[in-house]
Amino acid sequence: MAPPRAGILTAPKIRKITKRMIASWERSGRVMEGRPRRRGYHGGSFRRKDRPLVYAHRGSSLERPENSCAAFELAAAQGADGIECDVRRCASGELVVCHDETLERLAGVPVAVRDLPLAALQRLEILEDRFPGVGARIPTLAEAIEAGGEALIWNLELKVDRHVEAEPLAHQAVKEIARLRLADRVLVSSFHPQALLSLRVAAPTIPTAWLWERKAGLGRVWDDLWGRLCASAALHPQAEAVTAAQVERWHDRGMAVNPWTVDDPEELDRLRACGVDGVITNVPALALARFT
Repeated sequence: MAPPRAGILTAPKIRKITKRMIASWERSGRVMEGRPRRRGYHGGSFRRKDRPLVYAHRGSSLERPENSCAAFELAAAQGADGIECDVRRCASGELVVCHDETLERLAGVPVAVRDLPLAALQRLEILEDRFPGVGARIPTLAEAIEAGGEALIWNLELKVDRHVEAEPLAHQAVKEIARLRLADRVLVSSFHPQALLSLRVAAPTIPTAWLWERKAGLGRVWDDLWGRLCASAALHPQAEAVTAAQVERWHDRGMAVNPWTVDDPEELDRLRACGVDGVITNVPALALARFT
């Protein structure tokens, strides 16, 4: 699905959610509960002084099947600071970790994840052609968290393929974050503004990040608007959109900056010199070696 553009701003649901969120801020005088409205870089949980944080994109996804428990276990063993993974709902209602809307690329089955219950999903072996013998399957979010361990930051990307899915997914994510006790080590991102706005209204203390691709012209304007409305803690631009001057401006707004998806050693060096706070990469071991 292409990231939403101007049209969604006029949707009644977006207008209603945005109005409620802004009214809440005005009553409290805060950007989000517990954080005073102010300019300036807040740093905090999503920053370290000596180097950028390394987020393993779908786990260590060049060496293990993406978004699998094996990929999360390896990323943790390699020393990644966090995991970036994709979260969506299946037909039986559980939150599962899967990037694609359908299972065709992963398992050769042209069926949407939303249309299969968990039991059927977990009978499918994913990316068997690239990783024979691994036996990877689509995990629930709870299984993914258990595989990665207790030390990692979890960047949960909410995957929305239909606008109607955004609010239910956000509300379920809030419940699961509470159940799994992730509140102090989670960052929720999305390309879909309604998902993040719904989450911010339901749980203002959960940090959020706006995620976008590099664009020119009006596309940049819309992404700036959505970033200001949807992000409470971080911005996740495509790496090509990052410059030192832009990072400084984002820091002035109090945002951490975590570009994606960065596997090239020279690009890792460039982004570190720009002052980014983290990188999202398929090769966490390489990134860590480069930053050490």
